[in-house]
Amino acid sequence: MTLSLERRRCTRTTFSDMKVASRTDGQLSGHVRDISPHGMFVESKKLLKPGTKILLEFRFPKGVTALIAYCEIRWIKDATKLRLGGHSGMGVEFKSMFEADRRRLEESTVERSTRINSDNLSLADFVDNSDKDLFYKTKPFGEFLEDIAQKGFDQYRMPLLTACKNRVEVFDKNIGEVREMIMMGSCNYLGLSTHPKVIKASLESTRLYGTGSEGAALLSGTYDIHRELEINIARMKGCEDAAVFPTGYATNVGCIPALVKRGDAVIIDRLAHASIIDGCKLSGGLFGTFQHSNIESLKDVLERTEKKYNGRLVVVDGVYSMDGDIAPLDQIVEVAHKYGAKVMVDEAHATGVIGERGKGTPSHFNIEGKVDIVMGTLSKALAAVGGFVASSREVVNYLRYYARSGFFSINLPPAVAAAALAAVEVMENETELHDNLWRNIKYIKENLLSLGFNVGNTESAIIPIIVGDGLTLRKMSKRISEEGIYLSAVPYPAVPKGQERFRLSLMATHTKQDLDKTLEVLDKVGKEFNIPGSDSCRFSSFAA
Repeated sequence: MTLSLERRRCTRTTFSDMKVASRTDGQLSGHVRDISPHGMFVESKKLLKPGTKILLEFRFPKGVTALIAYCEIRWIKDATKLRLGGHSGMGVEFKSMFEADRRRLEESTVERSTRINSDNLSLADFVDNSDKDLFYKTKPFGEFLEDIAQKGFDQYRMPLLTACKNRVEVFDKNIGEVREMIMMGSCNYLGLSTHPKVIKASLESTRLYGTGSEGAALLSGTYDIHRELEINIARMKGCEDAAVFPTGYATNVGCIPALVKRGDAVIIDRLAHASIIDGCKLSGGLFGTFQHSNIESLKDVLERTEKKYNGRLVVVDGVYSMDGDIAPLDQIVEVAHKYGAKVMVDEAHATGVIGERGKGTPSHFNIEGKVDIVMGTLSKALAAVGGFVASSREVVNYLRYYARSGFFSINLPPAVAAAALAAVEVMENETELHDNLWRNIKYIKENLLSLGFNVGNTESAIIPIIVGDGLTLRKMSKRISEEGIYLSAVPYPAVPKGQERFRLSLMATHTKQDLDKTLEVLDKVGKEFNIPGSDSCRFSSFAA
């Protein structure tokens, strides 16, 4: 059995204080990060070539006598060359050891590794573990993560080693190797994060302004490039003015509490983004919900709150981040305004994807200028980081002074603002990117449906693939990754139980070969786990 397979199939136990040294020449020394009866990972500054045979000595914490094993170096991780955090080290396979030492090793690792079984647990199980020790909850959670990693199910935070294009190189921490993968988990919808004009604008801005003034936007942090960006965002969204924020999350948690006060009410779609929910919790007003995209449910909530509260704000996503469906914004605006409420729409996953040349949800429904507040991100399609809010001049000016997440934060680096501004210009002028994106959306959605997968009611570049079971999702995620597809797994509680899914995000820069390979892998792995069912057809790259 090779070490890479051993690392994926066998339980590995982590020790924080186990030292190891060479008995061959006395030169090698290091620490054991994790170990199993078949091998271990040794953190060390001195890296030996794969294939090197060496006699190693190590002892367990509080162990009286050392264990000795004849070993072979199977792979190395040079963190300096891979530009990764953490330590360099080597994957070591045990070739032979004394039988007594092997028994001690097996007993120690089994005893240590039977603390928790992650198979029937989720992140929700570690939220309310109350104890007088505030940090108590972190210990079982750490064991939960360790168990997931030992089973090879940890597909999160895989370090990218190249630019985020349709294909990327990643360091696969599960096997300790650099791999090329097809990127199906990025919200870089138009591929603008690597567009030459966007990169050029960012570099030129850095040369001109440096990295920034390190001041808040309202004080010393606003450059001319920030105002130019805000003016273009307002124009794109059909509003009078706009203000930028450090992130999209910061935009929602700042703007909603700034507007909704005691005696007011904020009413949101039941599937609204977490940042909207957190913004509502921080506000002083009533926090209520209506059924997802259900106009009759919204009417009912508006009628019941009409005489009880002062101002009311209805907040929805333009495109929902987990289902990919589009809010019926035209109907929502009509009903909300009928009952005297204002409307705010989150355009995070709509900008660049829907509407004329990617202008977003108001454009999609031809109601530009009729939505009271339009917020969104500069990340995702706009290839930067940050958020924005667009509205009337009076509302935007008010939020500049009263949205605490903006006022008490350093403004965006000029290079980031320049990149976002260039992305807006490219998005509006190079319409073939938008056309390519929708060609890819249509192709992969039709083929997933023909294969029998449940993709919900998606209408955008986000395509969910419903699996419906948390453990099956982990196992499938591992297999899909092994087949070379970088795909986001979304477990409970990010989605309700029974709705566990993969979230496939399409880009304009995906080639037909990328899409065909992805479909082939999903078809293959789906059959292995009987998802969507054994009676579905096989994928053919000749599908329409």
